[in-house]
Amino acid sequence: MTRSLSVLALLALTPFGLAACAHKTADKPTQTGASHEGSTTPGTSSSSSEHACSTDLDCGPRQLCIRNHCVDISADLAECSNMRVHFPLNSSEIETGERSKLDRSARCLKADLAMHITVEGNADERGTEEYNLALGDKRATAVARYLESLGASQGQLKTVSFGKENPLCTESDETCWAKNRRAELKPSATATLKEKPAKKK
Repeated sequence: MTRSLSVLALLALTPFGLAACAHKTADKPTQTGASHEGSTTPGTSSSSSEHACSTDLDCGPRQLCIRNHCVDISADLAECSNMRVHFPLNSSEIETGERSKLDRSARCLKADLAMHITVEGNADERGTEEYNLALGDKRATAVARYLESLGASQGQLKTVSFGKENPLCTESDETCWAKNRRAELKPSATATLKEKPAKKK
């Protein structure tokens, strides 16, 4: 009986037995290392690169892509409210190339419900005062309706028409007139849908 126990003890100390024990011990740190690599921790390269962008769609719903970085939307961002949309002659139709500007404004308005914008409609110098006031109103209204179609609320928007009374350029040529056929978006404290400008004396 004593001899049998001695044989078993010797077998446990053979190279095969020692290798088996060493193999089991070596498995543990390898598994722990694999688990650690697969985990996401704050401050890694994957989390630090999430603020890089090429378009607004690369950012969160409350951010804009500005100079290839996602920036939180706030009322003082010029990209949210200070912009101009230009129109063809005698038209209040928003051209395709101008819509991307309004898409950005709508994103801002949806992200910040306390934000309010006044849309100012303008026309060039040609035509009567009445005609240009009506055209400026149509342009401002078209912009406001487009912003609403993208999710902005009516209560955030105010429209006003200046007709031909608020030109950016005073030269009588097509280049200048094209600049004046516009709607301007400006920040405002409160919004009511329609506002008439005071007549100049």
